[in-house]
Amino acid sequence: MIYDKPPLSFADQAQRLRERGLSFDDPAHVEHYLSHIGYYRLSAYWLPFELPSSDGITRCHQFQVGTTFEQILQLYIFDRKLRLLAMEAIERIEVALRTRWAGSMSLRHGSHAHMKHELFKCPWNHARDLGKMVNELHESKETFIVHYRDRYTEPFLPPIWAVVETLTLGALSRWLKNTKDMVVKKEIMRSFGMPTVEIMEGVFHALTPIRNVCAHHSRLWNRRFAMSLPYIQRMRHTMQPPNAPNHAEHHLYNYLSLINVLMKAINPGSSWKTRLIELLNTINPAQQQAMGFPTDWKTRPFWAE
Repeated sequence: MIYDKPPLSFADQAQRLRERGLSFDDPAHVEHYLSHIGYYRLSAYWLPFELPSSDGITRCHQFQVGTTFEQILQLYIFDRKLRLLAMEAIERIEVALRTRWAGSMSLRHGSHAHMKHELFKCPWNHARDLGKMVNELHESKETFIVHYRDRYTEPFLPPIWAVVETLTLGALSRWLKNTKDMVVKKEIMRSFGMPTVEIMEGVFHALTPIRNVCAHHSRLWNRRFAMSLPYIQRMRHTMQPPNAPNHAEHHLYNYLSLINVLMKAINPGSSWKTRLIELLNTINPAQQQAMGFPTDWKTRPFWAE
């Protein structure tokens, strides 16, 4: 097929939505948001408000009777607030993981432990990750990196507590998984309240897509993620189990549950869970279930305590 859809002005976009059954009183109000958010971006949020198609595959593009533009806009605003809240937590988790890994590795193996291939399980993966680090630091304009290059010649890379500040969560999770020293890993595991090293590694790896969605301002609300989190037996009364109906374990609920566990380990007095519940209460149960939330989640001890 050849794509031949013509571009539409914001006024024409608003008119098209009205023709498809969307209710609103002020076209200028709708055009304002279309011009600042985008028709295509908003369409992901009005999809649940559309009537089902006759074949169950293609989109009908007609709205359910009574659907208003404000309903769609409020769902979009909810998702934006949800991303900000998730990113706040992941930032805290990422910084804590950097600090724990660099601190344990340096105390046990020296300031430049990251350069010692014998400390890592797979030398090929270590060489790959170290090479990426070298390339990025060579071009870095960070003050502390420039200072090290100007002042020191050996070793040619800064110490581990400096270079770790340049690692993304994805890169950091790879370095952690490849680390050979189980003493280091168990120290980090206990500091985050994880039951095993394997689960800890799986959790940090699986959080990377969440972090990337938030960082790139993509839709988080009802997204289905390719990888699921490790199932934690002691959280069996909280988490959606593997092979849950409608692939609930691949949606956001389990991730938010594990993020809350990590946040409590970092800061037991954190208000993050309270603020998350307050935000969730602004949407209806069906919209909560689109994130994988079970119908009785509010009464489960994990959330009620």
